[in-house]
Amino acid sequence: MLNSYVTLLLILSNVIVFFMIRTDKKDVDELTMSSHSVLNRREYIRILTSGFAHYDPLHLLMNMLSLYNVGTFVESCFGHFGMLLIYFGSLVLGKLASLYLRHYNHDDYSSSLGASGAISGLLGAYFLVVLRHYGFSGFEYLLRPIISLVLISSIPGVDGTSHFCCMAVGIVISYLLLMF
Repeated sequence: MLNSYVTLLLILSNVIVFFMIRTDKKDVDELTMSSHSVLNRREYIRILTSGFAHYDPLHLLMNMLSLYNVGTFVESCFGHFGMLLIYFGSLVLGKLASLYLRHYNHDDYSSSLGASGAISGLLGAYFLVVLRHYGFSGFEYLLRPIISLVLISSIPGVDGTSHFCCMAVGIVISYLLLMF
């Protein structure tokens, strides 16, 4: 756990942002990301802010438990810098891909909020490591996370597009890190 200080710092950052929003009585919707706010109004900072803001304590708790479980594993495999690269690369590039897909499908007002996109990127790194180490015989290690991701992403109001785009980016970044 002490070797996973980047994961712990990311959790702390998410918790601090959550309480800052609550203390300032800031409207969470000002931090969400939608195609309209980013592409039309050019509020690019929302790509990042949406990855650190959460609607309620349960949303924060579930994401932070997931971040801890997956983040500590990824950080142990890729190191501190690699984990940060996967986390932020997935957050930014995955959410951008999601934005453009939603914009292409004329869904400009659906919003995205929370760390689950970046966590999905870490989950992509986890998948790649497990498959590389065990091959398809390691599928039992992937079954629960896959089912969880599909079920969570299918809940109305949850940005499943972002989850899968961020996971794809996480796989690509992880693959490149393992190659070099």
